[in-house]
Amino acid sequence: MRSIEAQKNSPEKPRSGKLDLARKMETGFPSPASDHLEKALSLEDLVVFRPSSTFYVRAEGKAMEKSGIHHRDILIVDRSISAKHGCIIITSIDQEPCVRRLIRQGSRIFLVSDDTHLKPIAVNHETDWTIWGVVTHVIHRFITNPTSK
Repeated sequence: MRSIEAQKNSPEKPRSGKLDLARKMETGFPSPASDHLEKALSLEDLVVFRPSSTFYVRAEGKAMEKSGIHHRDILIVDRSISAKHGCIIITSIDQEPCVRRLIRQGSRIFLVSDDTHLKPIAVNHETDWTIWGVVTHVIHRFITNPTSK
């Protein structure tokens, strides 16, 4: 079994905002061809499709946990993507922001939570609602910051 070493930034090298990725890490059986270095990795390059249309929101509550969105997760939202059936969106209903799944049934639109205790919201011509954007990624933390006290 091989040991894993983290690549450290040298003190004389300024941080570029990119993570130096030493190697790919297999989640299953290790590949014998994985002994090459990868290029520097930028989280923003991975999750932001259109920088001028992208914003971040912190999720509050447990209403979308079955979709992988947990309390305090960071959501990456793109305003330029058209919301389609099944997309998770950031919306406001009566000027109250929320995260919901957009469901279309024929000409009817519903905003649905993963929490079965919350009723789907039927959207019609009288509903005061706005779509702020489509959630493209979620950043989920597994542990709290080990360096903070």
